[in-house]
Amino acid sequence: MLIREIIEATGGTLLSGNINDDIHGFTQDTRQIHEGDMYIPLVGEKNDGHQFIKQAFEAGASSVITSQPIDYPDKNVILVKDTLQALTDMAAYLRKHRAVKVVGITGSVGKTSTKDMIYAVVSMQYKTLKTLGNYNNHIGLPLTVLRLQDEEVMVLEMGMNHLGEIRHLTHIARPDIAVITNVGTAHIGELGSRENILKAKMEIVEGLTQQGRLIINDDNDMLHTVQSQDYPIIRVGENNDCYLKAYHVELLLEESYFDLDYQGKTYHVHVPVSGQHFVMNALIAIAVGLSLDIDIEKCIKGIDQFELTKNRMDMIELSHGIRLIDGTYNANLDSMKSSLDVLSKYPNRKIAILADMLELGAYEQAFHQEVGQYVAKKHIDQLMCVGPASQNIVLKAQENGIEAYHFESNQDLIQALEGCIQDDDVILLKGSHGMHLDEVVDYLKEKYKK
Repeated sequence: MLIREIIEATGGTLLSGNINDDIHGFTQDTRQIHEGDMYIPLVGEKNDGHQFIKQAFEAGASSVITSQPIDYPDKNVILVKDTLQALTDMAAYLRKHRAVKVVGITGSVGKTSTKDMIYAVVSMQYKTLKTLGNYNNHIGLPLTVLRLQDEEVMVLEMGMNHLGEIRHLTHIARPDIAVITNVGTAHIGELGSRENILKAKMEIVEGLTQQGRLIINDDNDMLHTVQSQDYPIIRVGENNDCYLKAYHVELLLEESYFDLDYQGKTYHVHVPVSGQHFVMNALIAIAVGLSLDIDIEKCIKGIDQFELTKNRMDMIELSHGIRLIDGTYNANLDSMKSSLDVLSKYPNRKIAILADMLELGAYEQAFHQEVGQYVAKKHIDQLMCVGPASQNIVLKAQENGIEAYHFESNQDLIQALEGCIQDDDVILLKGSHGMHLDEVVDYLKEKYKK
C-alpha cells in the first residue's frame, strides 16, 4: 500500500517521508516488526503504543501512523487524529481498491474450523489469504486485510461479543459471500437471548457487495427462519430443501463421510476429522467453492486435504496408547456437546476433563448442568472438572450415575491425574480459554510423551 494511498485513506498529514514508498507489512506489535513495516501505535487501557515508536524504528520499521507529532525526518510519518480509526480506514480502502473476492464468516461456534475448510477448498484454485489465529475483531480483521498482497480471495473470520461489532467488521470487509455457521449460545450472557445472537450474526449481510450472497446452516433452528428478498440465500444441511444436502452421513472415530447430489450426480465426500459439525462445515465450504466457480470435484478434494487449526479438537497420540482430544482453545454449550459426541464414539475408557464455560451470565448454572446431563447421556466413563461453575456439571453428572470429581485448580486436577490414567484411555480436555486447561494438556504430553 503506497504512502499516498494511506494518506488518502486516513485523511492524515505527511510529516516526513516519501509518498511513493510502498508498504507491505503493518503491525501494532513492535515484537512482530519486519524490515520496512509500518508501525501502528494503538492506545489501550494499560499501554499507549506511541511509547514504543522509537523501539519500532530500531526494530526496522520504515513508517508510522501517529496521533502525536513526532520528528523522524528519515522515516515516513503520517499524523492522524486516531490511530485505531486510521487502521480501520486503511483496511477499508485497501479492500475497496483491490480486485479481490472476500468470504466473511461468523457464527456461535465453528468459525475457525469452517474458515480453515473454506481455505482448503478455495486455495485449490485461487491464491488465498485467511485470518490467522484469533485475528477476528476490530483490530485483528483490519490487520488481516492489510496483509493482502496479490491474493485473489480473502477468507475473513468475524467474531463478536456485542451487537454492532459484526456491523463494524462487515463494512470493512465488504464480503462477496457471507457465511453464518450457526446461532448457538456463545456470549448469551452479554446478548441476553438467542434471538439477539441471531440479530448480531445477521449484521454480516449489511456489508454485502451488490452481487453478494449469504450461505447458512439450514439445520440450525434459528438460521432456518432467515428470509430475504435483498440477496440470495444458499442453504446447506440435511433438510430436504437445502441447495446442498448431506445424506448417508457416516461418523467414524477420526473421520467422516457423506454423500451429496449436485447437478444430477452423486458425490462421496471424505472429511478427515470426526463430528457432525464438520459435515456441516464441509457443506458450507463446498457451497463457497461453487459460488466462486470452483469445480465440485476440486471442492471435494479440498475438503479431503483440510487441516484443522491447532487446539481446535487436536488429536494427540501419547505413549501407552493414550489419546488426548485437545479442545482447550474455547468452549460454549454447543461446542462442549459436539466434543462429547466425538469422545463418546471411542470404545476405550473415556475421560472428560472439563473447565468452566465463561461469559454465560444468568445462563451459567443451567448450561453447566446441561453439560453434566449430556456427559451422562453419552456414557462417559469418568468426569473431572475444574472451576467454580463446573461444579454444576459434576453434580448433574453424579445425579445420573457418572463417576465425577471437582477440583479447585488445574494443579489439584493434575495431582489427581497422577494415579488415574490407564493405558489406552481417550481423554477429552475442553474449557474456555481463560481457564488455562492447556496447562493440563502440557502436563499429560510431557508425562506420556512417546
